[in-house]
Amino acid sequence: MSQEWQIKNPSITLYPFHLRDDSDEGYGQVAKNAQSLWENLADNVGNEFNINELKSLRDKLTCYQNGRYDPNDEQANLNHGKLLSPDGKTLNFQPITQSNNQKLYGSINARRIHDTYTADLTFYYQNDTIKVAELTRLNPQGCLLSNAIQPSLGQTLLLYAAPAVYDTYRKLADESVKAFVQDKQPASVEFRAEGKLFGSPIFEYDSREDDANKRCHFLVWLQDNPRTLGFATSTFNFYLMNLLCSRAKIVFVDREARKKYRKAQQIVSELEKKLPQFSQIDSEQDRQVKLQKLKQLLAEVRTKMLAFAQQVRYLQEYRNTIDTNAENYSKALTKITSLCIPGDNLDFLQKFLDLAENKYQRQIEIDLNYLIASQDLFQQSISTVRGMVEIEQVELDTEQEDGEKRRDRQLENIIFFVGTAIGGGQIFSAAYPLIKDTPIQWQPDFSLPLHPFAATIIWSLLFGLLFGLLMLGIARLVRKTFPR
Repeated sequence: MSQEWQIKNPSITLYPFHLRDDSDEGYGQVAKNAQSLWENLADNVGNEFNINELKSLRDKLTCYQNGRYDPNDEQANLNHGKLLSPDGKTLNFQPITQSNNQKLYGSINARRIHDTYTADLTFYYQNDTIKVAELTRLNPQGCLLSNAIQPSLGQTLLLYAAPAVYDTYRKLADESVKAFVQDKQPASVEFRAEGKLFGSPIFEYDSREDDANKRCHFLVWLQDNPRTLGFATSTFNFYLMNLLCSRAKIVFVDREARKKYRKAQQIVSELEKKLPQFSQIDSEQDRQVKLQKLKQLLAEVRTKMLAFAQQVRYLQEYRNTIDTNAENYSKALTKITSLCIPGDNLDFLQKFLDLAENKYQRQIEIDLNYLIASQDLFQQSISTVRGMVEIEQVELDTEQEDGEKRRDRQLENIIFFVGTAIGGGQIFSAAYPLIKDTPIQWQPDFSLPLHPFAATIIWSLLFGLLFGLLMLGIARLVRKTFPR
């Protein structure tokens, strides 16, 4: 039956959201792949549809000069967030005649919302009725899906059509999404909610992928009120684009926060596995080996502490990002609600805001509280290891100093004994000729003067003792004045 269902004047609008700035590179610094959104729109989508105006998109953007990306020039020529030069107006494409002789129309409007690039790329049939299965013509080779556009924050597709042949609005919406996505989407795009906008039912679908480059957020708006399009003014589209941009950022940050929290938990787990090393190292008998192991452990714990602190910082930034974008989302929703007509129902948009404020923000707060408690473990571990290193270093220095003193004393003793032996030998050698010149009287006679040999020995020993004491005093004075 789905093959028989038909829709009139269908249009598909792509709202991709891609970060232009990268806070990790510094405030206001341009992301390394900031221009990839425009590259993919021009090359992938432009070539698939064979639209010359889209292929040459770079030549019409203020952020390009001579075909090269130049964000500095963009800043100087930015026109209220509009990136198309010279006046920022929407760029309309020449109609394309397809194989069935139907004409496909299209347009694009490029914008910058604060730190994010976005676009309003629309393709539509005018005064034509097509089968639902033929929606593939609006998405050849899946070129409008996230895995082809690669927006860093995600995107939203909006299909608008007037039902022609159908069963119920909900079934028509289901089949329209299935036909448009085909088999090009990794995960299934499932129905999430419905409401009413400007008198016509609107249905929400989402694949809820963690990866923004694979996520598919889809809105199907089926005309039930002939005045619906009349209410969908450029003012409404501006607020809708801002609302969807804030939504994309909130979803992106929530998914990233889950990743950073898991990473932080992994780091904590790795630290806990190292705790048994404390007792193992403490039992090491060789102080030199023990000190080396402690220093290595301290370096590892510090490295993990820095990685852990980075994850905590990311979570704190994500909390602020959700706060800011929840506020922006609320403002945009208030503006859209003010444009609504009696009978409209946008509860599904309000529920997302409640989800962001009550669940996403609360979850990050819980994660931060848990991680801050774990942070104490890191700080205590670092303090403990640092204290052990300082103690071991002092004791090792003391041992080395005592060893040096023992070696100095041993060296002094050796020098003393060797010097004494050498000195004694020299004295004896110098006095020995006196024995030959004056024979020694072996019978003591105190009336005679002291034998020259004996006198030489005695005076030499006395002078050597005094000289040795003088040298020892000088050596100690030098060590005291110039300690090691």
